[in-house]
Amino acid sequence: MASIYRRGKTWWIHYYVGGRPVSQSLKTDCEREALEKKKRLEALDVTDRLIRPSNIPIETFLQSFCEFLLATQTRNSARKDISYLRVFFGPRCDALKLGSNVPHKFRQHPRPLPTVPDQFGKQHVPVRRLEQVTAETVSSYIQDRVVKDHIAPKTANRLRGVLHRLFSYAIEQYGYVCPDLRYRNPVQGVRRMREQAPTITWLTRDDIDRQLAALKGRPLLRAMVATYIYAGLRREEALWLTPKDVDLKDRMIYVRAKEVDGQFWQPKTKRNRSVPISKDLLAILQKHQPGARSSWFFPGPRGGRWNPDNFSQEVREVNEDAGLDWSCLDYRHTFGSHLAQKGESLFKIAELLGNSPEICRRHYAALVPEKMRESVEFQKSGADDVPVDGPSSEVVKQLLQKIERLERQTSRRARPALRIAR
Repeated sequence: MASIYRRGKTWWIHYYVGGRPVSQSLKTDCEREALEKKKRLEALDVTDRLIRPSNIPIETFLQSFCEFLLATQTRNSARKDISYLRVFFGPRCDALKLGSNVPHKFRQHPRPLPTVPDQFGKQHVPVRRLEQVTAETVSSYIQDRVVKDHIAPKTANRLRGVLHRLFSYAIEQYGYVCPDLRYRNPVQGVRRMREQAPTITWLTRDDIDRQLAALKGRPLLRAMVATYIYAGLRREEALWLTPKDVDLKDRMIYVRAKEVDGQFWQPKTKRNRSVPISKDLLAILQKHQPGARSSWFFPGPRGGRWNPDNFSQEVREVNEDAGLDWSCLDYRHTFGSHLAQKGESLFKIAELLGNSPEICRRHYAALVPEKMRESVEFQKSGADDVPVDGPSSEVVKQLLQKIERLERQTSRRARPALRIAR
């Protein structure tokens, strides 16, 4: 049924699955251990659970998976996931090759394009087949990045998540079979790292006034920053707003998927939402006049859509001159933090921010401890219902004294009834 043999010092096994021969390394130099593995494999064959191992070339598979990410995720999310794969595997396919400093529309040029140097060339995992990536390989790679490069636990878990989706895609689309019989997906054997509690920064009312005063000479930036603060939009959500998305009459901002000038965009969570415009924001946006010919509510310096990095750089330069160091994420947290302190429910905050209630609980629940003071008081019962101190106890004492005076004034025949009432 199956036979073992030795290549050098390593034992191998040869068997048949569905009439096709299979040869595999047992990864051991001990004959006794090789015989034990042979018995386990024969047991799987007897119970009809023996599956022919897969053999997936890494280059074609990575190209297919990257195309799948670009087709199913937002552009930014797909680019981030592909960057993790590029660092792990290296530029093994066209989708993972390092980009160019030249914009995409100017790349059709006879001169050679300047390429970006590979900073992680010595850290790539050199594999030819997907089956060579094991749980131990992923674990040791993540541990090396944590120790040597000091990556954060959140980054390590993000890499683990990308690799887990990669193997899930391989199982569904390529019939991947994990060589390690302990796992169906080898990333299941990789431990998640414990992340620290999120630390958020946000602006107080005085900070908001200082921020808007610093942008008084830049009315466009002032209107955009005010939108981030008073509406809690993500950075790209405001940059993709069109005049139709901002209704000043009904005081609503619509964050929704759209196609403008041949480019399609959708929110990060792929869910449309609407955010009411507050009175403070309405007073600022009414003074803002987008260009008549522009397709954007907040047009860039040249009339087109703002580049996210260029916009952040503009705000950073103005804030540095004013001694401020806030970013778009701080503005978004300001919106959620002020609503939480106001006593709004985390569900409402999550709907307005376009997040899940769990994320809002992690970020903003700690900002409302004073709202829960009454919740920690236990309900009293029996004789404890009568308070001992305070104005209410004085009222009770006066009532008891009136009852005693009435008892003395009434006849002896009526006293038992009063005692019962008492």
